[in-house]
Amino acid sequence: MKSIKSIENKIKELKSKLLEKTYEIEHATIREAKETHEASLILLHIAKGKEVSKEEVKFLKNQSLDLGKALAIIGLQAVPFSSVAIITIEVVAKKHGFSIFPASQTKEDIKK
Repeated sequence: MKSIKSIENKIKELKSKLLEKTYEIEHATIREAKETHEASLILLHIAKGKEVSKEEVKFLKNQSLDLGKALAIIGLQAVPFSSVAIITIEVVAKKHGFSIFPASQTKEDIKK
């Protein structure tokens, strides 16, 4: 039988992991919101006929792809057992060299 101390340690460990994941999700959400805002400004420049750089166009394309991924994941939430489906799809996607989750659009990523 597990000791109470062992159970307490396990609970502390799980709590720590949960807080870490919550922190990661919060920062990813803030990052995506900023990137979406930046992409909307680039799109607005294009709509107004202003000149945009190749890097800005690439950023806009990548961010549009991220938004599509996010919308697909949100849509899957309506399906029963969607968490399992999302994890399974991500595992298969990783085996094929891509992710279904939105990615960071840093200036360094765009230049690649």
